[in-house]
Parts: sequence; C-alpha cells; structure tokens
Amino acid sequence: GWPDGVLSGNYPRTSTIRDFLLRPHTGESLLNCPEIPGRLGSSLLLSPASEGRSKSMNKSTHVLVTRAESPGNTVKKKIVSLDLPEGGSPRYLENGYTFHLENLSLGILESRKENEGWYFMSLEENFSVRHFCLQLRLYEQVSTPEIKVLNWTQENGTCSLTLACEVEKGDYVAYSWSEEGATNPLIPDNSSHLLRLRLGPQNVTNVYVCTVSNPISSRSQTFTPKSKCGPESLESRPWGLYAGLFSGAIVGVILVLEVVILLLRRRGKANHYQPTMEAKSLTIYAQVQKSGSVHKTPGPLPAQDPCTTIYVAATEPVPEPVQEPNSITVYASVTLPES
Repeated sequence: GWPDGVLSGNYPRTSTIRDFLLRPHTGESLLNCPEIPGRLGSSLLLSPASEGRSKSMNKSTHVLVTRAESPGNTVKKKIVSLDLPEGGSPRYLENGYTFHLENLSLGILESRKENEGWYFMSLEENFSVRHFCLQLRLYEQVSTPEIKVLNWTQENGTCSLTLACEVEKGDYVAYSWSEEGATNPLIPDNSSHLLRLRLGPQNVTNVYVCTVSNPISSRSQTFTPKSKCGPESLESRPWGLYAGLFSGAIVGVILVLEVVILLLRRRGKANHYQPTMEAKSLTIYAQVQKSGSVHKTPGPLPAQDPCTTIYVAATEPVPEPVQEPNSITVYASVTLPES
C-alpha cells in the first residue's frame, strides 16, 4: 500500500503545494519507492517520512538529496547537500528547488518535465545511514471535454448516432462513458473516446456522461440525445421538406410568369408596326359617255345607253388610328367632252 498521506483522496485539487512523503528503502531494492503524480506547472513539496524527521532533527546529520532519470542509473544529479545542526544553509542547492530546514522537505517552485524522475534522500547520522525515495511523474491537467455528434441516422423509430468525447488539454488521458441513473458503466470499443448508441423512442431522454481523467485531474460532460432523436425533430424533418418543396414551386411559378409576360410584351411591340385590320376595298362607279364622229350630224339617240359604266377598285389606305373605319362607296358621273 501507499504511505499515509501520499495518495490520499481528500487532498484539495486546487492546492499548489502537495506534501509527498518519501518512503524508506534498503538500498538493495527500489520496489518500495512509490510513484507519485504531480500537476505540471504547480509547486510541489517532497519530504521524508515523519518518523525519519523526528529521529534526525536533533542529531548531527548530513542530508543529501539526489535525482536520477531511471532507478538503475548509477549517476545521480545532486539537488541538496546540507549538514545539521551546524550549518544553517545548504552547501549546495540546485536551481528551481528550495529546502526547508524545519521538516527537511524539498520544494519544487514550478514543476517542469525535467523535474520528473527518481528522488533519493539520505540522512547520514553518526553511526547509521537511512534512505528515502519516490518516483515523481508530472501530468498536465485535463480540460473540460466536449461531446460532438459525428453521425446520426434515424429509421423506423430507431435513432443511431456516434458520439466523440474530445479534450483540448491533458496528457495520458483515459476516457470513460456512463449513463446517469445506471449502475453499470458503458464500455465503448477499446475504451475509446467514441461511443455508438442505438436508441428507441423511450431512450432519447437518457443522459450520457463522458469522463476524462489522468492521475492528477478529472472532468466530465453530459449529452442528451433528445436534441437529435426527439419526437420534435422527427416532425420537423418532413415539414421542413414540404416547406422547401412549396417554396421551390412558388419560385418556379414566378419565373414562368415572368417569361410569359416578357414574351407577350415583345409580341405586342412587333404587332404595333403591322395593320391592326385588313384593308378594305372601295368600289367606285363612273359613267363615261361615248363620243360620236365629228363629221356626222347628230341623229336620234340609239336605243342603248350611250354611257359606259367603268368599275374601279381602290384599296383603302391604312388608317393611323386603331379604330376600324367605315366602308365608303363613292358614285361619280363623268361626262367626256365632245371633240
């Protein structure tokens, strides 16, 4: 098990300083060195076990803190070197670290990835040497996830959709899905961030929860399928289709009417230059008297009419106004002069 206080679930997540206890080890085996998670960018506090502190505070002790990138690395980087109780300040202190004499704790001002590794603390007393160790792992805090609908189909009253749970920040993120009110968590494929649902009308009001977490943080987001699979969405689809078709039909009719009106206007302009009525023929009657010989004396009139009737057909000119003119018959009597 973990040492008391190392991974307690009661620590405040908003705290910038955490008290990590270094577990004692024999030096031959590092199996007792716990792995401690820390939030990247926060201030951390590493201290030895309480019993180690109480026994060493009033004795002549040399404190040495080192760090290695791996437990089997024989070359370790020196972080702190301090003699107690003679020295009031450390002989050596690595940049970015602080050391507290009152409880022999090592502080990290602003944790970075290069601060990860295995930390070792040695308390050298007059006749004994004691060792403490831990492995520090730093993680970026996860952000609140967002649930997106990748695809959505509905057929025969069954709604099928695929949900994706996404986060912008966080490393080593684990995803889990659950349904509010359900006892068993949902198990997506390969613990993926994707969740595929096939729901009936009675399940569209269910609330599904995506939880993202890593060793130092956890965030959740909820989703209700009713917005995509609810009855109102079913009714709105055909009505929306009908409205679109009706609008398209209206636009089509308007375009046809505009074309017809345009053609009629062009035809009216062309007819303006043509006669609006057929030309009517006028008949003119004229009588012409035949002339006799100049050397003959006039005798009695013959029984037949000496006048000859000539019929002349004249075409009436096209009138300017559109009104239809009345037919006019002109009778003229013409007498030829005698020669």
